[in-house]
Amino acid sequence: MGVLTSVVSVIFSIVCVLLIIIILLQADKGAGMGILGGAGQSTFGSSTADIITKITTFFVALFLIGSMGLSALESKRVASLKEKIFSTNNEPSELIENEPQPAEDKK
Repeated sequence: MGVLTSVVSVIFSIVCVLLIIIILLQADKGAGMGILGGAGQSTFGSSTADIITKITTFFVALFLIGSMGLSALESKRVASLKEKIFSTNNEPSELIENEPQPAEDKK
């Protein structure tokens, strides 16, 4: 489970960085200037805003799915830890070391 969480976390981080870049590439509605400048619209054609909007929507959907997936994985991990810690078995727990109890003096 730990390997899966690590892989999903790395993929989620990459999606986050790509989402930030895609958002910064979008042209400002008011001034018509983005990182690409005013010539960016004519360089990529007139449908650039539509393509970037669709890509942004795709990455936002990946972000939301990744967020929910990571939270589900973490909640399963926390639930299994709680189960191990608060088990009612008489077996010694692997997470909590049991110290020997001192013998009571009988007089």
